[in-house]
Amino acid sequence: MEAVDLSRRLTDFEQVAGEVLRDVQDVTEQQIRHWIVNPFLVALGWDPHDKKQVFLDFPVKSGADHVDYAVFNADGQPRLFLDVRDRTSNVTEIGPIGDYAKEAKVPLGLLTNGREFSLWYVSKEDAPAPLFVLPLDELADNSESLLGLTSEFRLSDTGIEQLRRSAIRLAVLQMLEDNAEKTFDALVGWVQAQVAPGALDDTTDQAIRDATLLWLTEEHLTMPAFQPKEGKRHHELRNTTPRDWEPFPRGPPGTFQYKYDTAKILDLRQGPKEVREQLRLQGLRTPTATSLGGFYHELRHRAGLPAK
Repeated sequence: MEAVDLSRRLTDFEQVAGEVLRDVQDVTEQQIRHWIVNPFLVALGWDPHDKKQVFLDFPVKSGADHVDYAVFNADGQPRLFLDVRDRTSNVTEIGPIGDYAKEAKVPLGLLTNGREFSLWYVSKEDAPAPLFVLPLDELADNSESLLGLTSEFRLSDTGIEQLRRSAIRLAVLQMLEDNAEKTFDALVGWVQAQVAPGALDDTTDQAIRDATLLWLTEEHLTMPAFQPKEGKRHHELRNTTPRDWEPFPRGPPGTFQYKYDTAKILDLRQGPKEVREQLRLQGLRTPTATSLGGFYHELRHRAGLPAK
C-alpha cells in the first residue's frame, strides 16, 4: 500500500468516524469499537473478523484481565495491543496496557478514545515511549508515517522500525521548528565554513543565509506535519517561471499579473518570503526552492527595482 492510497482510505474513514462522533452525543466504548476502531483497522488493511489477524478481548497473564484487541504478525504472534477508552479519557498515558505489552513481549501499544490515537513503543528494558499522538482529523495527513501499521508489514520488525524512524523524524522536525533561529544559525555557520571559510563580506554572508533558508523551507514544506491548514498543499501547487508573468498595467512598478489568469497578482516590492507565500496562496510555486531566488530577482530586475 502506498502512502497516497493509505491517505485516501484514512480520509474516507475520518469522514465516517467524524459523523459518528458528531451525531452520537454519549458514544460508548462498544460503539467506539464497532464504528471507529474496526473501520480504522480496515483502513490499515486488517480484517478485524479474522482471528488470525485480529483477536478481540485477548487474554493476558496478569489475572483474569484482557486487552481489547491484539493484532498478530505473519507467525501468529501478538505484536500490537489496542486499548479502547471512553470518549473523555486521556490517551497520553499508556496505563496498564504498557505492563501487559511488556509482559507479553508485544512491542506496540495503541490507545484511542475515538477522537485521538496514540501509538507507543514498548521495549524490553525501558519505559514505554510515545511515537504518535494524533487527532482523528490528522491521521490522513500523516499516512506516510503510519505505513508501518498497515497489514502489508504485518507488524514485522521492519514495519516497527519504520514507525519509530517516522516518529523520530517528526519529533526532530518539530524541535527544529521550535528552535528555528538557533538551528538556522548553526546550519549557516557550517555552510560558511564549507563554501567561504574565513571572513565574509555582507553580500556573501547574505547569499549563504538566503540559500540556507530556501533549502530549509523546501525541505519542511514536503513533510505532511507542516503542510498548511488552509490553501493548497505543496505537492498540489503548479510550477511557474518568470516568463509566466508580465507587468501589471494598472499597478505600481514591481507588480505583475499571471499571463494565464490575470486575477493572480504578485507584488515584487516585498521580500522573497512574502512573494513565496503570495505564490502559494494562488496555487503556484517555483520548480525548486533555490529557483525562487532567481525568479524573485529576475522579476525585480525587470521592474527596475534595486537588488536585495
